[in-house]
Amino acid sequence: MYGIQIDRESKLTVTRQICQQLRRIIESGQLTAGTRLLPTRVLAKEWGIARNVVIEVYEQLTAEGYLEGRVGSGTYVAEGIIPVPNPRTAPSSSKQPFQGQTTTQHEHVIDFATGVPDRNMFPRHIWAKYLKAASESSEYEDHDYGHIKGDSTLRSAICDYVFRAKGIQCSPEQIVIVSGATEGFLLLAKSLSSKFHSIYIEDPTIDITRDIFQTMNYNLVPVEVDHSGMRVDALSSIAPGHLVLLTPSHQFPTGSVLSIQRRHQIIGMLEEADSFAIEDDYDSEFRLRGIPVPPLQTLSPSRVIYVGTFSKTLSPSLRIGFMIVPPSLSDTIAEVKDKLNLHTPYIIQKALSQFMLDGYLERHIHTMKKMYKKRRNVMTEQLQDLFGADISVLGDDAGMHLQIIFHPQPYALLPWNDTASYGFRVEPVSNYRISSSSPLCTTGIVLGYGNLSSEEIEEGLRRLYLFASSCKTLT
Repeated sequence: MYGIQIDRESKLTVTRQICQQLRRIIESGQLTAGTRLLPTRVLAKEWGIARNVVIEVYEQLTAEGYLEGRVGSGTYVAEGIIPVPNPRTAPSSSKQPFQGQTTTQHEHVIDFATGVPDRNMFPRHIWAKYLKAASESSEYEDHDYGHIKGDSTLRSAICDYVFRAKGIQCSPEQIVIVSGATEGFLLLAKSLSSKFHSIYIEDPTIDITRDIFQTMNYNLVPVEVDHSGMRVDALSSIAPGHLVLLTPSHQFPTGSVLSIQRRHQIIGMLEEADSFAIEDDYDSEFRLRGIPVPPLQTLSPSRVIYVGTFSKTLSPSLRIGFMIVPPSLSDTIAEVKDKLNLHTPYIIQKALSQFMLDGYLERHIHTMKKMYKKRRNVMTEQLQDLFGADISVLGDDAGMHLQIIFHPQPYALLPWNDTASYGFRVEPVSNYRISSSSPLCTTGIVLGYGNLSSEEIEEGLRRLYLFASSCKTLT
């Protein structure tokens, strides 16, 4: 059916195989906009798989913008997808590689900090064994600075991992190991500054990347975000000397996913302008509904610089990140990294490579996804119980945070930056704003739950509700 074939011997899951093939069929124009897809029961029977798998495929491609559901009618191919004459192909398989005190009324302040994984769940005993083995087995030359791009074994392990997990096809030569994604952004800002002086950036966005490019004297051009990601449709073109920085798989802080239509738009504009996009893929491994959204990099490996990190999947303390750079930029970035003497500790790289090759990274991610999904459910259910129709929840499909929008205006105007005396901390979305305008999806507060237990989430939200209720009464 639809020419889709399922390889039972493939290392890829059936869900991923079908998603990849349906994307290519839609992108090639074989399934045109408005085409009604067959019911999930019919396809499940034809393909000999469980109906839930087909439902998951439909939900995944709907989230990415390829499909749209119509109540009481069915599932259809979405409008606005530009046909690609020679759709990309991907191999069917890959090599299998081996908080604090306060003096106010609450003793413990519950911090809904974003981007912080559960530090208690880091597999420290297993990691200690790999770190010890890496130290004991290292040769004399291993105690030098090492290759400027990073350990070759780790780069190869990352190549295998990103293909299995995200569908990215690259070579180890394209990978540059950095001491955290932050160093990666600094390195990119420095390496590209001779040709580029401005950058289109999501508004709102994570303050770290915003501040890095501003510090490096780039002109920031804010682009609004809505429920389908960065409003690239509001740009007629990319101006000379401009880069693009975005979080397409899970926008921070709104949690929106950049639609396939906008992905095609931005790639077309990048090619026309001979420019590059920097893709910050900070936590897409933790997709809580469906499978991870394919990175923008898979659409145009020559125009997208992919930045990944192990700070969210393992621990910020490792200070390990990586970039997948287009071949045309590889030598330039390596040369600048060498001039700045930005070497990443070799022993940690060696331990991490074997940790990955033995499958511990993916096992840990699988464990954490289940845990974060449970915490997300606790948070969304209690928010609904406490606030009901007074709020909307955004971005709860993935990651370790969500955003809530308050509908009654007094809630939105409360002093959210000063809540420690009520026993909790949150951040308003306004902290991540660049421009002064305030669209609907960029108001409200951001709630992180990665490093909180279910009990802390429940108690923290209770305190949040008491704060909001008391302040609303006074307004």
